[in-house]
Amino acid sequence: MNKLAPDAVRLTPEHLDEIRASVDWQAMFGGLGLRKAEGKSKPNDWWAFSPFHVEKTPSFHMGPGGLWYDFSIGEGGGAIELIQKLEGGNCFEAGRFILENGWAHASIDLSQPVTGQRDKVRRSVTKAVTEKTEAVSAPSNAPIRQDLIAMCDTHPRLEERGISEETCAALGIGYLAQGRSPLKGRIVFQVADARETSKSGGQKVRVVLSHVGRATTDDADAKYLFYPGFRKSDELYAQEIPWLHEDAFEQTAKTGFIVLTEGPFDVAKAYEAGLRNVVGSFGAALSEVQAHKLADLAHFHNVQEIRLVFDRDKAGREGAVRATKLLSDIGLNAQIFDWNAPVANTAKGPVHIPPEIQDLADLSTQQIVWLRQQQLL
Repeated sequence: MNKLAPDAVRLTPEHLDEIRASVDWQAMFGGLGLRKAEGKSKPNDWWAFSPFHVEKTPSFHMGPGGLWYDFSIGEGGGAIELIQKLEGGNCFEAGRFILENGWAHASIDLSQPVTGQRDKVRRSVTKAVTEKTEAVSAPSNAPIRQDLIAMCDTHPRLEERGISEETCAALGIGYLAQGRSPLKGRIVFQVADARETSKSGGQKVRVVLSHVGRATTDDADAKYLFYPGFRKSDELYAQEIPWLHEDAFEQTAKTGFIVLTEGPFDVAKAYEAGLRNVVGSFGAALSEVQAHKLADLAHFHNVQEIRLVFDRDKAGREGAVRATKLLSDIGLNAQIFDWNAPVANTAKGPVHIPPEIQDLADLSTQQIVWLRQQQLL
């Protein structure tokens, strides 16, 4: 557990009471990596293997309020005590850990420092750092332990869009039907990265940064929801795949480029079709940080081209043009996929992508594979 920073807001006993009263025990259960033992669990009494040691029979159980007991060690308590036993630290640090992971709430703003003077110094230092171009691609969203996917199921919308259970498992996708998370009732996409950790021995491994929830219909007021505090403009969706997947090296070397598209569904559909050098920008507005992350990936794979496959609408077209300039300014060769250009010529004339296909996710996996074979995607 990260120790409390000197200038961070300190919790009070009253805040701890609020946490205990509001804890989403099911979200916490899944976020800690506990796997529900279905045959033994009841609606308000979930069982799992002990998180403290390896065992053959589930001995750990948790219920409303985050109350838990582990029969294998003869200990139990509440949510705060569980975090203390798992992560160490005092009760206030454990409470902060729970709040930062979104498993409870309290009447406190964790982003505000103790004093105005400390806040002024912090803002000054932050501004100085962010103005340095060499630091623009440094990680800013910290990894989390929460895993909403452990609580998710499949959804008809995923099947409609041609996303298999295998792809969902690989990328971390599912429908969240339970719990008190603000993403409840949405299709959840895990946001991850490839980073070195204290236990990875100097190697990059997959770490979870957050989750994004996508409405199950296209007419929702907010199509995508992100957790407060998560900076989507600092990450690329599925950015861990080109860093870690073996096929990504072969595919990038063969095509000579990395594909950048807009949304998680676009990347998932490309993954379903077998493409491993595709990442998403969470929309048509590519940020400077994202551009530098693409540059890092391009350098790692020894390529210079980014193939932009943004949506076919006005926002996608204009966003692709802006992204091209941004990428060109940092030395990358950005090429925009032309939705209206012929993709083949036959005896009957040129073949075009039908106008009803508006983004990469609208293509079938067979079409995506064919476009890759033609070196267009």
